[in-house]
Order: sequence, then structure tokens, then C-alpha cells
Amino acid sequence: MHMLPVLGFVSLLAACGVLLFGLMRAQRTARDLAEQLTQAREQQHQDKMQLSVRSQLDTLKDEFISTVSHELRTPLTSIRGALGLLASGTIGDLDPRAMNLLRIATTNTDRLIRLINDILDLERMESGRAPLQIRRCSLRELCEQAIETMTPMADDHTVHLELVAYAGGQSSPIDCLFFDGDSDRILQVLTNLLSNAIKFSPPASTVRIHTDATSDSILLKVVDEGRGIPADKLDAVFDRFQQVEHSDARQRGGTGLGLSICRSIVQQHSGSIWAQRNLIKGTTLFVMLPRTARATDIAPAVPIVPPGEGAILICDDDASIRTIVSGHLTRQGYTVIEASSGEEALKIVMDQPLEAILLDLYMPGLSGWETLQRLRDNPETAEIPVVVLSVLSSNLRSQISGDAQGWVQKPFNENLLFAELGRVLHHGEGPAYVLLVEDDDDLASVLMENFREADVHIDHASTRQQAIRHCVGRRPDLVILDLTLPDGDGFSFVEWLRQQPPLRSMPLVVYSGHELSDGEMSKLKLGPTEFLTKAKVQPHEVETLVLSMVRRLRSRAEQLIAAGPAA
Repeated sequence: MHMLPVLGFVSLLAACGVLLFGLMRAQRTARDLAEQLTQAREQQHQDKMQLSVRSQLDTLKDEFISTVSHELRTPLTSIRGALGLLASGTIGDLDPRAMNLLRIATTNTDRLIRLINDILDLERMESGRAPLQIRRCSLRELCEQAIETMTPMADDHTVHLELVAYAGGQSSPIDCLFFDGDSDRILQVLTNLLSNAIKFSPPASTVRIHTDATSDSILLKVVDEGRGIPADKLDAVFDRFQQVEHSDARQRGGTGLGLSICRSIVQQHSGSIWAQRNLIKGTTLFVMLPRTARATDIAPAVPIVPPGEGAILICDDDASIRTIVSGHLTRQGYTVIEASSGEEALKIVMDQPLEAILLDLYMPGLSGWETLQRLRDNPETAEIPVVVLSVLSSNLRSQISGDAQGWVQKPFNENLLFAELGRVLHHGEGPAYVLLVEDDDDLASVLMENFREADVHIDHASTRQQAIRHCVGRRPDLVILDLTLPDGDGFSFVEWLRQQPPLRSMPLVVYSGHELSDGEMSKLKLGPTEFLTKAKVQPHEVETLVLSMVRRLRSRAEQLIAAGPAA
């Protein structure tokens, strides 16, 4: 009977102990939760700080890229332009030792320009500041254009380029393969892949582009016969600054960014890119892009333009030269006629009107020298502009009786060819008046030197206020405009032009170190407007474009005058 109170007391003590233990445990849990909450708050604060720091770093990176874009591209463009003028022989011939030093300087300047352009391209794409310009693209046209672009490089390496066009059998020929994409960016991918393949291919080998397609995708394969990529580097080669071997950058050139840029472009198109070793030798690069078939995906008819007014005659006994020159001119909208001999050329000029003649000097039978003399001796053909295509230096042009209006030395650069052709085809009374608005005096000097032989009067303004004074004093035919000026910017200058009725439709070439967005371009458009990027477009190419624009504008004006008031 007396044990019951004792047992009750023990039970009470046990219950109290359990309760006390529970309270202590709850206290520890609450303390742990408080500590976890404090840590979470601290982590959240740190995350916010990191986001803030990352945002600041991104801003600094964007500012750095913008600074690099202008501050490096402008002097590099000056350097490359000056080297190009020296190499062209316009200021005299150089001895072999000087030419070798000039070649070294030019090669390394081009390498630095490619590196800067690649870095800026990659950063713009990955930051979303390079939106795609989506349109309907023809697979065959892009492949053929890429091969044509890279053929000179392939020839230098004695490598053959070939398009192997098949697409799931006869039911889907490549001519009927279209997809939605940015044609310039996809062309950049193809040329980068071909460039890599050429550099790592042995002499006398072949690099092939294979095409295939399904109902929902397009597959491109670039196959080379080179040494191949090691299995452990098949993925790494798409990373920045990656080379298969450390010595490749020095021995074979390149920036190590080409494949990284390709990957970024392909991913922007919701596609994929990868590399694979071939069974015997070489490497295959695969590009797969989404495809949306349409009922309108049929091969477009190729218009045949009959020879007539405005045709350009190419006279050269080398068929390959005629093919190359004809291809370049046709893409620029010219009608082209070919002649393989001087005798054939003289017959053609009597049968139909010509706008100009491109003439090789050394041909069997009637040479180019004799052909030119006969053209000049005949009153009906004496006024036809002639541009000589020759392995000889242009310094010898003064020795030719009758003289030619233009001269392009072989092997020629197509931009120089267009510049000479545009110069000799210049229409209008008196030289065109061009205003160059550029704050960098060195680059301005190089640009103006490129126009020295052209029928163009060019004035230079280094500030916005100077440019305004020039425009008030005399209306330019065309303005070449840099956007960074010491007393304002190109945008405010264009806005001023818009407010002047005689100037609001001024033809404009924007030549800037900055990459421009669509919105910025729309703010800069006046009349016919072209946008060029320094370092990507060299000074002699600016001359080519300006002369072409002047010629088109004056031709249009002459047509309106001839049409009379009804036009």
C-alpha cells in the first residue's frame, strides 16, 4: 500500500525529466533554426552582393569592350591601310628586303585584327547584343558562296574545295533546301569551318562540304583529310582560345576563337555542332540546324540577262581568270561578256555597246598592248574605258601607248578591282565632292590617300562643328562619318542634317569602330546609307563603296534628267 505513492512520485519525476528533455531539445532546435535563419539571411545578403558585383563586372566588361572596339580598331585600321598602300606600289616599288618586312608587318596586323574582331563578335553574341536577322536562306547558295570566298586561301595551300550535294535522295535535291536563319552568320560558320579544314589539310588534298536533310533538320558536314583531332579534344576545341597543339596558333595562324564563335552562332539558331574523327584520316565537323519546310521551297529560276547597255567585257586567254572576275562582277549586278583573245574582243566591241573593258596584256595572237592601241585608234571605240589586268606593276602603265584608264595587278584583290572599275566608270560633270568626318587624323590621312587617284574631291573635318561648316559652305555628294567626335557624336550630326531641307537625303557611309544595333542604324539613316565597321572593312574598301555609290547616284540623276518633267 505504501509503494503506490512512491511509484507515483517516480513516475512524476520521470515525466518531468522527459518534459525537461523535450524542452531542452526544443530549445536546441529553436537555436539551430535561428542559426540556420541567420546563415540563410547572410547567404542571401552575400548572393545579393555577388549579383551586384557580377552586374558591375558585366557593366565594366561592356564598357571595356566598347572602348576596345573604338580605341583599338581605329589605329589598327590606320596601320593596315598604310601597309596596304605601301604594298600596292602606289608610292613606288620597294626592294625585296623591305617587301619581306612589309609582308611580316601586314600578316601580323591582320592576325591582330582578326583576334580583336573575333573577341568582339563572341562577346556581342553571348551578351545578346547581336540579334539574328532571320530570313529565308538557300542552302546551296550559302555553301557555294562559302566555297567561293575560301577558294583563294585553298589555292594558296594547294587544297581543293568541293560541294557534295545530296539530300535524302533524289526526292529532295539541294536546290530545294531552304531554312530560316541569319545568312551572314551561317556563312560565317561555313567559312570558319572551311578555314580550319584548309589550314590543317596536307597539300593536294580535298576538303568537302556534304549536305543532307530530313523533314525537320538540315545537316552540314565539313570533311578534311588532315591529321585529325585527338579523341580527348573533340569537345575542347569549341572552347575559347583552344588549339589542338600549342604551336598551332603560331605555325598555322588563327585566334583559337573560330570554333567557339561557330558554336555560339549555331546555338543561337537552336542547332548543334560537334566534331568527329574520321576512320582513316582527317576530321568531320557536323552542323545540324532546324528546318521548316514550306510549299514555296522550290528552286528559283536563274534569270538570264542578255548583253546590252552597261555590259563589261573581260578579255583574257586564261579561262579561270575570266570565271573568277565574271563571278565577282555578276554578284555586283554587272552584265558580263567574255572574250578569250584580242581578235574576239575587237569583234565584240563593234557588235554592241560596252561600259568598260577588262584587258589582259599578254595573250597569244593579238596581245593586249596591240588590242588597246587598236581600240584607241578607232573613233567608235576610243572612249570605252579600259582597265588592264596584268602581272606587271602599275608603274609601267605610262609606257603604254594610248594608256589605259585603270590598272589592276595580278593576282588581284576583288576590292581593288571594283575600286578601279568604279573610278573609270565615274559619271557626272567634275569630281564628286566627299566630306570625311573623322576625329583620328592618321586614319583620315590613310583614307584620303586611297582616294588620291580617284576622280573625287575629298575634304576632312575632325569635329562636328567643322563638318557643319563644310556642309553649309558646299553640299557634299556623300559623307563618310565616324560616330565618335570630340564635340559631340555622329548621331547629333545626322540629326542636324535631317533638319536642313537640302541635306536631309544626303548619301551617307557610317564608318565606325562601334558595332551598331538596329535601333542605332535607324537613327543614322538619311538617304542611301551604308554601315561599315573599322578593322573589318579596310580603307581601300571604303573607297570602293563610295565610288560605287557615287556612280549609282549620278546614273540615277542622269536617268531622271533624260526622262524629263514627267519622271
